[in-house]
Amino acid sequence: LYPMNTYTASGPDLNTFEKAPHGKEQATFPYDLPALQDENGKFSLLKATPYGNSLVADFAIAALENEQMGMDAIPDFLAVSFSSTDYVGHQYGVNAVELEDTYLRLDLDIERLLTALDDHVGNGNYTVFLTADHGAVNNPAYLQSQGIAAGYFENDALEKFLKEKLNHKYGNDLLIKKISNSQVFLDYDQLEMAQLKTEDVQRYLSLLLSNYNSIDKVFTREALTNSSFTNGVGALIQNGFHHKRSGDVVYVLEPGVISYSKTGSTHGSSQSYDTHVPLLFYGAGIEKGTSAQRTHIIDIAPTISNLLGISFPNGTTGNPILTVLK
Repeated sequence: LYPMNTYTASGPDLNTFEKAPHGKEQATFPYDLPALQDENGKFSLLKATPYGNSLVADFAIAALENEQMGMDAIPDFLAVSFSSTDYVGHQYGVNAVELEDTYLRLDLDIERLLTALDDHVGNGNYTVFLTADHGAVNNPAYLQSQGIAAGYFENDALEKFLKEKLNHKYGNDLLIKKISNSQVFLDYDQLEMAQLKTEDVQRYLSLLLSNYNSIDKVFTREALTNSSFTNGVGALIQNGFHHKRSGDVVYVLEPGVISYSKTGSTHGSSQSYDTHVPLLFYGAGIEKGTSAQRTHIIDIAPTISNLLGISFPNGTTGNPILTVLK
């Protein structure tokens, strides 16, 4: 979008920490998208470029106009998800010129949407909030090159290790049904056939995982369902724990450690680089200013409900952020 020397919020364009699209040797500008589309899923290529966001903005503006939003006294709600930033971040990492360029272009797409709101609904007649579902860690290989503790975690090696240990202790290497998203799922049929108590196997796995390289913390299903964590990582894990669908043992990797390829980046941890995201409110009913107060995603719905003077959604667990309201 701009001259390369103006991209000061990212690293050098040529490096070994980014994944180039199929058909291109290096992840460097320029990108000839028409020439690359056949080897990258044709139109699927768009999602990992800024133009995926531009298409979403086009659809949002079309919905605004064709659904006649904001044209009567009944409030309308338009939710827009600009997801190309996620795909670009996964492929190139958070320190990439490609990601900086994506955000610069996203800024213009948001400007287009706000202008459309001004033109269609009227300045001062709408309220906008903007946030993100997650952040992301810097590429661990890059962090290592800068002397910062980071690394990669091999799930297959962990699964092999745990099954060998369980087989040695219980004479059964089928007790683990699945390891996914840093959770160990036990096979209850196998536990029943072996006449093993789930809690005993959980505790044994917790001991093994606590001493395993690159694992920072471990939580058992027993602890997450029978205890109350009020702060820290434990509270975050418990908030995300689903009694019917989550695993029997949850482990947390050390900061800067991910289970991913050596290029690009990912997210999903309880670390601040994944959980600290922007939150902006703008427009009707919003107080001018800034705040360093800790807030949560779950606070947005009750804040908007308070602004509209309506009941909170029935699943609300957050609180209104009163400092943003006039």
